Amino acid sequence: MNPYKKIEALVFRFMKTLKLFTIGLALICIVAGFVEAAPLTPGSPISIPNSHGGFDFIEVDQQNSRLLAPHTRNGTLDVFDSTNGKLIKQCSLGATQSLAVDAKSGKYYIAGSDKPRLVTMDIKTLEIVGETALSGPADILTFDPKNHVAYVGRDDGMEVWAVDVASNKVIATIPIPEGPEGIVYDETSDRVFVNIKKSSVVAVIDPAANKVAATWPTKPAQAPHGLAIDTAMHRLFAAGANGQLIEIDVETGEVVSSAKIASRVDQIAYDPELKRIYCASGSGVMSVVQWKDSGLEVLGFIPTPKGAHSVAVDLKTHMVWTACDDAEKSYILSLKASK
Repeated sequence: MNPYKKIEALVFRFMKTLKLFTIGLALICIVAGFVEAAPLTPGSPISIPNSHGGFDFIEVDQQNSRLLAPHTRNGTLDVFDSTNGKLIKQCSLGATQSLAVDAKSGKYYIAGSDKPRLVTMDIKTLEIVGETALSGPADILTFDPKNHVAYVGRDDGMEVWAVDVASNKVIATIPIPEGPEGIVYDETSDRVFVNIKKSSVVAVIDPAANKVAATWPTKPAQAPHGLAIDTAMHRLFAAGANGQLIEIDVETGEVVSSAKIASRVDQIAYDPELKRIYCASGSGVMSVVQWKDSGLEVLGFIPTPKGAHSVAVDLKTHMVWTACDDAEKSYILSLKASK
């Protein structure tokens, strides 16, 4: 063979090898970058002893580092250490749907559905210290610490009860459009916001008058379920069952941005430090969305167990929690957030 041709063949082979190496290195970098950039890393499911069935809304007691899980099908309120998932106590309450934390008064307020009532529980002892009978099954719940009033939505009904937690009395029954699904209190505007799935609006309740002051369309989010708020930025986040998350300006009621998320999202949770919205879908996906000045941006879709439609975030550790069940047992699952 011509020596020049031999050298040329060797050079060509070297360049081909270098090209393959470069492509391989690029792929490794891409994969490594993806893993590094994953917004959530799931841990191992933690089995809950002597339990079965699904959950509804879950919350974190930030002050006491507790994960609070109304275990609807099990008839208990399950209380865990939110730093490690260790079960602290199962409180027998019957079917419960949601709860609110009153850190100042040292109370939990819990919505009961099989026995329609609002339960008041002592944070330290985890014992019932009060109860308010309601005229129908309770579902969604939020607490207004300014007026010491709990707002409780009737399951798929057309009313919200305003309950004075000091006297354990219903002080107002507020007519709303049919189908309440999410509720939050905003201390900055002193308003209660309620997602209405039937008409795809947010109902705005004025606590001073205890009536609906306005309704805001949630288009493009249809049948909104999960609801969360950033009080400092005056932003409301609502997740539509059709797979759209929207950002609403609380001062104007206008939808200012949206993002495509998984469909069938139920509960959502917001981390104000990271400015992230976690959207739990029972279809087996946790959508992670970042708030930016330019609008909402999807960071990723994290696989979760099917049926895990509940979510809460520990603001101290930024740990995200969900809850689910299978044919035999119930579980909680932590997901570590990347910064």
